[in-house]
Amino acid sequence: MNWRDELRPPSFRGVPFKIEANTRFGGRRGFTYEFAKSERSSDEDLGRRVTRVAISGYVIGEDYLDQADDLEAALQREGAGLLVLSTMGQATMRCETYQRIETKDQGGLARFEMAFVRSQVGVAAPSGRENTQAAARAAAAQNATAAELSAGSDDDWS
Repeated sequence: MNWRDELRPPSFRGVPFKIEANTRFGGRRGFTYEFAKSERSSDEDLGRRVTRVAISGYVIGEDYLDQADDLEAALQREGAGLLVLSTMGQATMRCETYQRIETKDQGGLARFEMAFVRSQVGVAAPSGRENTQAAARAAAAQNATAAELSAGSDDDWS
């Protein structure tokens, strides 16, 4: 089975549209501590970033105004909805922003630039997570030496 066999028609909250491009953003959150008067630093991993998706899409045809109004209404509705993308699958997402673009040169076509964020509403925290206080104590112990280096002494303040 090739990738074309896996394609799904894109939609948000059941309202179909066509896609020119879609981009998924993710990564990890973190905080880097840089200690005064030291070449040392410490990096803290704060967990996964929430997934975001940017889509350049459009609706086209004789009834494009009705299609565009339906899509705009779905994008404006409160809360999250099911976003289905041709190659990325489906996820519960909330529309953060959108732009509806219509030009005089492209009659019968409305373009949409849409930005979505993955919704975690109603999702329980994953089980089996480490004890936050224990993790904080371990991180503090690991950084103790670096913290002592950054403290300096009274002689450093002249």
